[in-house]
Amino acid sequence: MSRFSLYSFLFLLFFGALPSLARQQAQLDSLEQVFQNQNLSDSIRYRAIQQHTFSMIFSDGDQAKVKIQEVLKSAEKEVGKSRIYFEILQNLGIYYDVNQMTDSSLKIFSEILEESKKQGWKALEQRSNNNLGMNRLNSSDYKAAIEFFSKSLELSRMDPNAQEANYVHSISNLGLANQELELYDQAIKYHLEALEIRERLNDPNGIAISCGNLGICYKQMGEEDLAEKYFQKSIENAKIAGNKLQFHRVHDNLGSLYIGQKKYEKGLSMLDIALDDTDGFTPDPKLELSIVSNAATAHIELGQTERALVFANRGIGILTENPELVNYSLTLKNTLAKIYFRKGDFEKGNAYLEEYQELNRQVFQEENAQLLTNLQVKYDLEKKEGQIAIQNAEILEKNATLQRNYFAFAALGLLILLIGVAFFFYQNRTKRKQELLVKDRELKVKEAYIQASLESQEQERRRMAQDLHDGFGQYISALRMYVSQIKSNHTKEEFKTELVSRTDTVLDEMSREISNVVYDLMPATLIRYGLISALEDLAHRINAGQKVRIRIESEKLSERMDELEEINLFRICQEWINNVLKYAKAENITLELSQNDGVARLQILDDGKGFDTGIFRQSKRNGWKNISTRAELLNGKLELFTEPGRQGTEFLVTFPYVHHAN
Repeated sequence: MSRFSLYSFLFLLFFGALPSLARQQAQLDSLEQVFQNQNLSDSIRYRAIQQHTFSMIFSDGDQAKVKIQEVLKSAEKEVGKSRIYFEILQNLGIYYDVNQMTDSSLKIFSEILEESKKQGWKALEQRSNNNLGMNRLNSSDYKAAIEFFSKSLELSRMDPNAQEANYVHSISNLGLANQELELYDQAIKYHLEALEIRERLNDPNGIAISCGNLGICYKQMGEEDLAEKYFQKSIENAKIAGNKLQFHRVHDNLGSLYIGQKKYEKGLSMLDIALDDTDGFTPDPKLELSIVSNAATAHIELGQTERALVFANRGIGILTENPELVNYSLTLKNTLAKIYFRKGDFEKGNAYLEEYQELNRQVFQEENAQLLTNLQVKYDLEKKEGQIAIQNAEILEKNATLQRNYFAFAALGLLILLIGVAFFFYQNRTKRKQELLVKDRELKVKEAYIQASLESQEQERRRMAQDLHDGFGQYISALRMYVSQIKSNHTKEEFKTELVSRTDTVLDEMSREISNVVYDLMPATLIRYGLISALEDLAHRINAGQKVRIRIESEKLSERMDELEEINLFRICQEWINNVLKYAKAENITLELSQNDGVARLQILDDGKGFDTGIFRQSKRNGWKNISTRAELLNGKLELFTEPGRQGTEFLVTFPYVHHAN
């Protein structure tokens, strides 16, 4: 199974560079007029409509098929099944392959190839081999694809009148085949050779295609600066050429690259362009699934849970309508698990996590099966190149001794290759095992976070029950006694007045107690006025005791943040300040909140006693677990700077943050 999106028949033989959108439409109209002009020869008319229908495949796919079929009927009546008829039929095959109807396109290209051989149409035979190669490549039959591309290139180079434009596509497609086999060094060599030719031909469409493939190769090799450079160049040339499919697909690739670099805003900007349909382009389901999955990943990394869910649900809709794309939904399933864990819906989160793990296992098994096939293809490719080298040696030297030596070296090379294949397979298997171990550790960490959250909730319920029982129990008992005495006929009137006064006092105390319980559950200030106001209210309550002074500072922070972010930050502050009050014997606490360049920062400083952070982190109490869990929900990094014998502690949380107006 291919891991990358193929650029399909955009690598086929183009009839010159596609112009810009305005020029392209003008040319299409002109070609249509030529075809309708009955005063011209049939050869000129059908050559014009051939170019017209070819361009329509990439600019107006819905109408292209209808137009091609109409022209084929007309051509069969007027010129019979001549060469121009089969060249127009070739456009129908290209349309089918672009739209992933590979069986239909295979049948058409095979028919054209057989007729070309029979009639001696060398140029059409060369193009048919190239088209069949792309068809086999789209079906992951790499061995057959390489054979067809090599045959196409051989036919072109055997023709003394062949131009670079006749065989550059075969070179490009050989690069694509090596790319799919993960032979990136060899793929880059072919792509650079094709790019050099296309730049000489001033072919913006071909340049866009070569640069797009180079970007993918360099990204897979970890050379991200080069990948970005070629993706940008591909976008520029796709726009000039009017190649909408290439333009939108490379924006998705570039967006994915930026997201991997944690440049979320730049990545989302690229994905917005990839999804924008104002230019009349509608992405196929596979491309749309890739775009929305990448967008959901970026938003969840930014902590924008609801926005991430919008894109994730769109991806689920695509999968519902196109279940055959399930193997391309790993990113989507993983992101959905994160979304529901952050929303507190652990049942859905675990369900999507299990789907992700099962799908990952299936893909891993399929990739292992494909790996064995790919290794055989790589071996055949090396063998074929070795055979070509032998033929060249025979032609140049014609020396029997040299030939025997060459076979000896070939045998040694084959041995080395087999050792290399075995080592590659072992390395790949080891890497997969390590990845599975990492994922298992990540799952255990998530389970620990969930358990800590549940324990914290249970502890909070017990504390609330104890507060209500101890606090309100005594108040209710006192009220019951006062009311009983007031109702009694034996109680003197002047004493009843005093009892009413006492009852009023008890009700005031109950009101304050209720207010404190409600504040512990969820401060009204936090919900109504936001995090800064709630923290200032908390500081006011603590400062009223005159034992510790708390100071709140905020810099470049928006008035309101996302509600879940505000709640998690408030609870983190509340939990840590309680720890300082209990253990540090501090006199001053400073709480600072700031944000800069998409990163928010919470810093709490105190002048109390330092401590061993290792002992604190390993504590079985829930305080630190609660803080860690909430920091994880923010996708944040948690740091402590202190040590025994030192005065003062710094508590620091940093997390990605982009303000969106409520």
